[in-house]
This record gives sequence, structure tokens and C-alpha cells, in this order.
Amino acid sequence: MIEDKEIKNCIRAIKKRLDDKRVNRLCNSSVKTGYIKSLEILEKKICNYEDANIKELPTVQSRSIATLAVDFLNGECPESVLLGVPVKDL
Repeated sequence: MIEDKEIKNCIRAIKKRLDDKRVNRLCNSSVKTGYIKSLEILEKKICNYEDANIKELPTVQSRSIATLAVDFLNGECPESVLLGVPVKDL
């Protein structure tokens, strides 16, 4: 598992992304949902997909983002990939 310092940095970065006003647009609702779930996963340090209850999320994109958060905790995904999901600027 990733070190606590890295997890805290990632949580801060996700919160910063969620502060972006564009994420509140309807076209970005899946991104917002995925990042909110990712915060829960990171804060609780949930390291497997079933315990994270990812399948409850409504869209493929939100489930994918949450899956990346689990992968990040397990050291299988760099932070840059988790944070690299684009926010639409429409």
C-alpha cells in the first residue's frame, strides 16, 4: 500500500479538483461522482473493489475513477493517472 503522505497529497489534489466550478456542470457529473467516491476510498484506505462498493456508482466513468483510486492505494496506478481524468469545458 502507498504511504500515508502520498495518500494525503492525493486527497488534497482531488479536493482541489472538486473545487473547480466546471466539475459541477451536468456534463461532468460522472467525474464529480467518481472523485467523491475516490475520496471515500482514500480516506478509509479501502484496498479492494468489493469493499469499495464501486458497482453502486451510476456510470462507467465514475466507476472507472473509483477503480483507479483502489489501484492507487495498491500501488498499481500512479497519482497522475487518477488525477488526469479530464473535466469538460463545455
